[in-house]
Order: sequence, then structure tokens, then C-alpha cells
Amino acid sequence: MHNSYSDVNQDLLSRIPQTASRILEIGCGEGLLGLAFKALKPDSISVGVEVVPENAQIASQSLDQVICGDIEDLDLSIPLINGKKYDCIIYDAVLEHLKDPWSVLVRHLDLLADEGTILACIPNVQHWSVLADLLNGNRPLSDQGLFGRTYLSWFTRNTILERFRSLNLFIYELYPRIFDLDQSKEFVSKLLPALNNLELDPQVVHAGMAPLQYVVTAGRLPKIPLFVEGFSTLQPTSMAEVRLAQPLRSLCSCPGVQATVHMNQMQLPSNARHVKRILIWQRPIFRLRQFDFDNIQKLLKSDYILVIDWDDDPDHWPVLAQDNYVSFQMVHAVQVSKPELAEMIKKWNPNVAVFPNMIERLAPLASPGVKSAGSGLRMFFGALNRENDWEPLIEDLNKVLRSDHDFWSVSVVHDRKFYDSLELPDSRKSFVPICPHSSYIEEMSRCDFAFLPLLDNRFNQFKSDLKALEAAANGLAVLASPVVYQASVRPGITGELFNSPGQMVAHLSAWRRNPDLVKEMGFNGRKWVAEERMFAYQVAEREAWYRQLADRQQQLNQELLARVPQLKAPISS
Repeated sequence: MHNSYSDVNQDLLSRIPQTASRILEIGCGEGLLGLAFKALKPDSISVGVEVVPENAQIASQSLDQVICGDIEDLDLSIPLINGKKYDCIIYDAVLEHLKDPWSVLVRHLDLLADEGTILACIPNVQHWSVLADLLNGNRPLSDQGLFGRTYLSWFTRNTILERFRSLNLFIYELYPRIFDLDQSKEFVSKLLPALNNLELDPQVVHAGMAPLQYVVTAGRLPKIPLFVEGFSTLQPTSMAEVRLAQPLRSLCSCPGVQATVHMNQMQLPSNARHVKRILIWQRPIFRLRQFDFDNIQKLLKSDYILVIDWDDDPDHWPVLAQDNYVSFQMVHAVQVSKPELAEMIKKWNPNVAVFPNMIERLAPLASPGVKSAGSGLRMFFGALNRENDWEPLIEDLNKVLRSDHDFWSVSVVHDRKFYDSLELPDSRKSFVPICPHSSYIEEMSRCDFAFLPLLDNRFNQFKSDLKALEAAANGLAVLASPVVYQASVRPGITGELFNSPGQMVAHLSAWRRNPDLVKEMGFNGRKWVAEERMFAYQVAEREAWYRQLADRQQQLNQELLARVPQLKAPISS
């Protein structure tokens, strides 16, 4: 069975609403799209319809139910899920193979929940390659492509819009899939004399001829557009990946929501009025100074709702207290990772939401015992500024490693001093410097368990359990201190906790005697994340909070100016 998530239509996958629980995929093929969505939302129920029996058999290994049959067969029955209609119905390169695709869509609308979404990937017969073939006297007929031998229907942008609207559907997005932009521009440029004679706008013509396909997102109910932007200047950039990019990718799967992340700089929109627009700024430190007043005023003038994302102890930065924590007062709202942070920040801003760190996507499923079978256990350690946390443990850890260096190996990311302190042959340890988050996860996924020591101090107590989540999502067991991780590590099931060097050694010794325990814990940890800690389970709450902030914009503006009256002054020149 395939378990690669890269073999699917990513433009469709990213638009399946992660609020959807019941998915119907028409023409599901081997079930790869449904399998990839389950990596984003494991508790979703996917039903596929497939006409090719061999494909249907393969898909049945991934999807919850597969119906083998022709969707134009009026006798083909598609059941509801426990009496409930589908939240999303998907057509990936299907409608062009039907004799009467619109009649099929009409019938399937009876299966769609009132707030459900229709998603379809549809080829564009206006594509420049079709006209190029015709001008050269060739009939564009082939086994694949826009005139595949099994195609029975053809579409352009205009016909897609007209037909979907004729079904009383609101079109939330019509996304063009363009794969050969330079070639399409070159083709249109060669047509310029003819386009001028025909009084056709070359830009309009190119916009119609460049897309090979369109992805249409539609539904019965209108959606008010919501724009959510993230902004970060923090290093390493992986900090923005886990607190901004990943949750916003999940959020913009919702119809009507667009999201993007800016690193280091952003350009304010010129026509932001009458658009609901949220800016999430990752851990900024504002001062009582004109420079910050001017920047905030410009954002307010562009109609932004300003939200700070904060995930550490504020008192770790004395400069915040020096200016009476104006960083939290100078914005409309604050989002945090832990309830303890929320209670602290509410003293300066009452509009605080708690969004615990989650996981965007599960790693492909691996059965227990397949990671490093026969080669011992590999430990992962990846962190910044943790020397005080691991130094009291390193002597005892090295005793364990030295006792059987053919069994133990270690992968270290970021912390060179920890790597140098490990008493293992170079062949049994590896080091990766600060790297992109994807490389960090890739290195982690090669290991069997994650080592997560934290001393019991105020700064650590405000940290989140993200590292344990990432380890579990990739099938690693966790060996951790109870600080931060006590609520997220289930001893003996997903990992072990230790309060002392002796307890740490005892757990490692038990794992040496029975390595399969570690692999089973990793398997259980992945299951725990799948059931409880996915961004998909948080999307509805995030969208609702951002929308209610946008709805209260006038009130929030008044409260903000009351907290920081200096923002009422004109912007300095």
C-alpha cells in the first residue's frame, strides 16, 4: 500500500476543510488523497467511489469504505455516514469523464450537508497547448492530457463558473493550476498581432490560457472572506513554522479563509478597507517609543486586528516589565500556548486565547519494531540553550552509552556541546547544526526515542510540550523530565518520566533489556497524537475566535486606544 503523501493533488488536499469529518471522494482511485487527508485529520471518515475494481480494492485498504461502480449509474447507492450527510464531496479529475457531469452533481448535492463543501479539479480546454495543436493542424487527442481518450466533457473558466452558479452554489475560490507559465507567456506573445486585430486584451487571454486545470471550492452558504497573516522576525525560522505556518495552513483549508506568513518584512495592503484582516505577530517586544507607536498606527490604519503570539515566560525579558508590559497592551488580543500564560497576560489585556501546540501532519504509519531493528536504539536530542538542563545528567548518561556503545547511538540537532560531551565513537553519533524544521523532523524520524530533560525552574515551567508531540507524531518514544511533559507522557505507554539521574538510568537499562518496549511506546505515542493533538481538531476554534475579533473591531479599537492613549496622536513624519 502507498503511504507517500507527495503523490496526491496538493492543491486539492490543502483545500479539504479540516473541519470536515465525513468525506466523499468520487473517483477515489487507489485512495491516496483520502489517506493523505487522514494524516491531517485522523478521525475523519472517508468514503470512496471507484469504477475500476483493481483500484477500488487497493483503496479499501486506506479508506473507511469504498463503493465500486459507475457514478452515472442511477442504481448506484451511496450511503450516508450514521445517517449524517457529507461535509465535503470531492471530484479529482472526474467530471471530464462523465456524459452528463452536472446531473451527477445535482444528485450528489442531496448527500451534502448544508454547510458542506464541493471540491473539484477540472481541466481547462482553453489551455494554450490545445490552441497550439489546432493551429498546427493536429487533433489534441492522447491517452492523457486535456483531450484524453476517455474524456466526454470539456470546460473553461467561464463554463465552470456558470454551471456551478446554476446549481445555486456559491464559489469560494477558483484556483488556477499553472505548470508551464513561461511557455504560455511565450505563446501569447506570438499571438499579439492577432489579439490586437481581434481587440482582445493579451493579459485576459493569457489568464484564460495559462491554467492547465482549475480547483473549484463551492458550497450552499455564503462565506465572508477572512484574511489571516502571520509575521515573525525570530530565529531560527522553525519557531515561525510551528507557531504560525503550520496552524495557518490548517486554518486556510476552511472555505473563505486565506492565510500567509511573512518573515522579517511585510508590505501593508493598499486596499484593506472592508476586508476582515488579522495579523498574528510572533513574540514582538514593543517599547513606549514613537517608532513602535508609528508602526502600530499604520497597521490600525490598514484595518488590521493585531494579535500577538506569545509562548514563553514574559518575565524572562526584563525590558517588558520596564515598560509595564506595553507589548501586550498595544495590540487587540494575545494568543498563547498554555493556560498559565493566559492568566498572567490577562492582567494587561483581557482578550487572550489559549491554543496549545498541535501537530499538522502525522508521519506515515510504521509498525512497531521496524525503525532500527537489529541495530540497537537511537536517541534523538534537538534543542537550543539546554546546557543547564542536560549537564547534571551527562555523566550518568555516558555510563549507559559506554557500557554498550554497539547498541546505543545518538542523533543531535543544534547543540554542539551536547554532541561533544557524548562518550561514543563518531560512528555512533551524528550532528546537524541549526536547520530548517523539515530537516529537524527528518533527522528525528530516524530515531527510536527522544531525550527531553528540563530543570524545574520558572522559565521551563512556561514552555510547551511541543517536542514530545513532534517525537510521538513520528513514532518515537519519549524519555523526559516531568517538568512540562508530565501531562503529555503516559509512563509505560508512550514513554517514561524521570526525576533523577538514577531514574533515567533505570529506564534506559530496562529499554536495553527489551528494546521492543521503545518501539511499542513510539507506536502508542503516534496513536495518542492522532486522537488528541492535531491542528485539524483546533481549526474551528481558531476560525471562530479570529472571526469574532474581526466582528468586534470597532470595540477592540476603542479599548486599545484607551490602554495606550499615545496611539491617538498623528503618525510622526
